[in-house]
Amino acid sequence: MTSTELDDGKQGQRVTSTVTTTEAVADGGRPRRTGGRDLGHLWDSWGMTACLAVLVAFAAATDPEFLQLANIQSVLTESAYLGIVAAAMTVAIVNGTFDLSVGGQLALVSVVSLMGYEAGGTGLAVAAALGCGLACGLVNGTLVTLLRVPPFVATLGMLFVFRGVAYILTEDSPAVLPYTEIDSGFAQLGSMRIAEVPLPFLLMVGFFAATYVFLRRTTAGRRVVAYGSSPEAARFSGVSATRVRFLVFGLLGLAVGIAVLTYITRIWTADGATQDGFELRVITAAVLGGASLQGGKGSLVGTFSAVLLVAVLNDLMVGQGVSAGVQQMVLGGVLILALGIDGVRTKYGHRFRAVLSRRREVAAPS
Repeated sequence: MTSTELDDGKQGQRVTSTVTTTEAVADGGRPRRTGGRDLGHLWDSWGMTACLAVLVAFAAATDPEFLQLANIQSVLTESAYLGIVAAAMTVAIVNGTFDLSVGGQLALVSVVSLMGYEAGGTGLAVAAALGCGLACGLVNGTLVTLLRVPPFVATLGMLFVFRGVAYILTEDSPAVLPYTEIDSGFAQLGSMRIAEVPLPFLLMVGFFAATYVFLRRTTAGRRVVAYGSSPEAARFSGVSATRVRFLVFGLLGLAVGIAVLTYITRIWTADGATQDGFELRVITAAVLGGASLQGGKGSLVGTFSAVLLVAVLNDLMVGQGVSAGVQQMVLGGVLILALGIDGVRTKYGHRFRAVLSRRREVAAPS
């Protein structure tokens, strides 16, 4: 973190704004020495990657088929749609908000995309997915910014609205890609590979890279971070809260649209119940990756590793024959653990950093 001082000439007051740097949000793993915060930055950047490595080693030791090429491709493909939305959710959490409706959005956009393909082929299906996703995001943005509905209430309500609309469009019967079309380019998009690497996974990597550039290299991205770190100081600097929040929710909706193109082209069917609980898996990945629900802090590197960790964990449990109920319990436990760690770090982290800072001052040569 860095502190930026803004001087008010009329009042003669100095307002100090703590702004999270992109090294804590979209870091490349090279934390700078900032008075006792090195350990925290290092964990945010690479801690989840280390956990992923341990889990992969455990999976390889307990399941002989885990490291087979087909299984690795399956894990990478399965992680794609979750990862794309988790990257956008990380941006939202860094901005100080979140979206509980992404599961409903995924269901609705999937239905609309399949209907678009039936009406006009691949081009219309892609346009319908991206357009519907963006529209869903902007609806949430309108509720939060213009109508002043709290994000938790607005997005939780829209979760049910989006799923309800999906049920209405399908008339309580799933939308299904016709059997005669399963060999089409659109239907095979989710299973395509480039040099044996699944195309959905490459799309996820590309989305993470684009999000990294957005946060680190663009003015809009820096405003997203600044507002989440210190809303009052950001407003004082001229950052529009309405525009920033609209941008964040629009990005989330667009991410859902892209994710659907990697999901529905493998599943070929959707209705209002599609991916029930998806929003909790997305938030779990973001929080596991280092995003703080307090806002102003997150790591795309950590989120990327957390997405793969969740995918590997699911694959490991399926391979061991763990029941669906136990899998849900494990995922819930992981989410609670991640939130607990975040709470402890928020409560006691500043004390730990202060102790380290004083020790360094004492040890420094006079």
